[in-house]
Formats: sequence, C-alpha cells, structure tokens
Amino acid sequence: MAITKQKGDIAEAFVTYLLKQNGFNVLIPWGEDNRYDLVTEKNGVFKRVQVKYVTPKNGALTVNLRSSNNYNIIHYSRKEIDIIAAYSPRYNKVYFIPLGDTKNISTCKLRVEPTKNKQKKFVIEAFQYEYRFDLLEK
Repeated sequence: MAITKQKGDIAEAFVTYLLKQNGFNVLIPWGEDNRYDLVTEKNGVFKRVQVKYVTPKNGALTVNLRSSNNYNIIHYSRKEIDIIAAYSPRYNKVYFIPLGDTKNISTCKLRVEPTKNKQKKFVIEAFQYEYRFDLLEK
C-alpha cells in the first residue's frame, strides 16, 4: 500500500473514532470515487466530510483543498464537500474547516505557531477550528 494511502487511512480512522466518541453517526461511502470520505449525522443534520492528513511545516498546517492523481487535479466545491477534517498526528488533533471559510481554491494554511514577523493580517489560527464538532451540527 502506498504511504499516501496509509496516511489517509490513518486520518480517516482517527477522525471516525473522534466523531463516534462525540455522538455522531458516521457513514462511509461505497467505493473510491466519491468526493467526500465520510458523512456525519447527528440529530438529523448530515455533513459531507473530506479528511486530510497534515504535517506541520514552518509553524503552519497546509491543508490541500483538492484531490490529485497522476492525471488530474480536482478542486473541492461547496456542492460536493461541507467540511474538511484536517488530522495532524504531530499534535494529535483534528481541525474541522467549513469549505465556505476558505478563500483559496487550492490550499488553506492554519497557523499552529506565531509568524516570525508577527503578522496577523490574513493569518488563520488553527485553534479556531480545533475540535469544532459544533460545525457539524448546524
């Protein structure tokens, strides 16, 4: 199994575990050709979730807002995905990011450490999305 696939499986398993621990039903789509990795349900509210395994670099988590293979790069749209769940094994945390909160169509950078130049403008702090299960209930 490819290392990228292993990382994805680890992230999906961890996110599923956390969701179940927090009272969500988790539906796994059949097959590999779905734009989302899982669907959550709680109190009749369904959300399509794309799970990403992210590693910090230079104090930030870069979350890809697209899928790619050897032939295509396909950006996620709000018609296909509701939430990105970014799992960081280094911090052992999950960040739930509504696709509507992202400005860039390719990536979203979440700061886990302050910038070296103390910049605040256009900086998205990771803690804003840390374990935000409430975003899956609206």
